[in-house]
Amino acid sequence: MNGDTFDTAWPLVPFDGAVGVARARVVATLQLWGFHLGAGQDDVALLVSELVTNALLHGRGEMITIGLYASRTEQSVTLDVLDASEDLPTVALSGSEDEHGRGMFIVDALTQGRWTTQRTEHGKRVLATLPLPPAPHDERHRHVLDCRIQAARPQPCVVEAAS
Repeated sequence: MNGDTFDTAWPLVPFDGAVGVARARVVATLQLWGFHLGAGQDDVALLVSELVTNALLHGRGEMITIGLYASRTEQSVTLDVLDASEDLPTVALSGSEDEHGRGMFIVDALTQGRWTTQRTEHGKRVLATLPLPPAPHDERHRHVLDCRIQAARPQPCVVEAAS
């Protein structure tokens, strides 16, 4: 990881509330990395919800894996969700009475078509890239960002309150 790109991955066991946990973890991780989500936080949460819900519904009740990649240079976040199903998702138009089937339509709209799928040895992966709003350019925000990036260093970083 350098100052412009970040990545992490973790397993998620299916349980009631797993989607909410995944949403909260992705948003918190991006904020920890210093990404200013602003109005984009809702889009990130919705993208996580759709991809994780699909993986849980079609993943045969097995653990899924969530990968998170973010680029400050490209101002984007990519979610990589792996599950045990070999069935690749497609964009489908659902009727107004249908309970399911809109997930990938929403993913396609959010990501402006920047998503892909592939079969893996143990199922499939869905990768989707979402543009993020530009970060504010004030000096205090830059200092907070630098502190977060260097959080693992032994010397504390002090952020002064705005006047």
